[in-house]
Amino acid sequence: MITRKEKILWLLFGAALVILFLLSSTDLIIKEEERRIYPISVIVEEADDANYVNFRKGMDQAAIEWNVDASFITLYEAGNLDQQLSLVSREQQDGAAALVVAPAGGEDACSAIVSRASVPMVMVWSAENVPGVASVVTTDFEKMGETLASRIGEDWASGVPVYLFARSLENAGESDFYAALAAKLEEEGFYPQLTVREDAKTYREVLSGLAEQGVRRAVVAALDPESLEEAASLLKTDESLAACVGALYGRGSTLNILNDLDRGTIRGVCVTDEFSAGYLSIWRAVEAVSGRPAKESTVLENYYIEKEDLRTSEYEKMLYPIE
Repeated sequence: MITRKEKILWLLFGAALVILFLLSSTDLIIKEEERRIYPISVIVEEADDANYVNFRKGMDQAAIEWNVDASFITLYEAGNLDQQLSLVSREQQDGAAALVVAPAGGEDACSAIVSRASVPMVMVWSAENVPGVASVVTTDFEKMGETLASRIGEDWASGVPVYLFARSLENAGESDFYAALAAKLEEEGFYPQLTVREDAKTYREVLSGLAEQGVRRAVVAALDPESLEEAASLLKTDESLAACVGALYGRGSTLNILNDLDRGTIRGVCVTDEFSAGYLSIWRAVEAVSGRPAKESTVLENYYIEKEDLRTSEYEKMLYPIE
């Protein structure tokens, strides 16, 4: 027969089990601290993510560490500012707490984008100072252009024909890179000739013209990754065109570019730490949304590399990051 004392003990034991269950599986007694999720939209100026592979790795890493629901958004047509403005409005309406934008154009484009924003904004690959944004993450494109021109000057005697290929000069980075590169080349004794791409035949026609003239040691420098990849593809697939080019240079660190650098199709490229750019852009956006003061401007270092640099510890981690 169960005694009164035993009944009380069993009741206390049962009550303890109920309390332990409530503590472990519900928030009726102790409410768990809610983790704030930050919805942040990243809107770039490209129609695909080919030039943003490492950037996205950094962005995704920051999203994990800072509780961010990050959306990466491309345009339907590369460089189309109207589309970008439309996407800025759409993402804000859909609940983005902050925006990270790589502007599809220069200073005027930045101003138009900022005027459309109603949430904190971080600009990437823009000018260092953009009024009205929470922060800027970029690199020194002028310094990059000067560095590339100096290396061309070290590799080649003045007077060698130099041809510059560009998709456009509307983007702030491309225009600053071109202005510094061209000015420094002229200072070094070269006379660079600029070709802005009109269609798929543009670069081939320039190189074919060199071949017809019997040129054998022209230097080609591409101002953007797309132009560099296209020029490298032409040199790889057409021996007559490759015979007229002494060296191909440019900027960018896509896998295709790095592979062509490793093969020797490309002589040298200017690169920057795109993983850190992606990481910092999300971090700065979180700072702005959470009310913490965000650093106004972060200018990432850029580097000139050649084939032998690809396997060095200094650059391998930057060029081939693992999340």
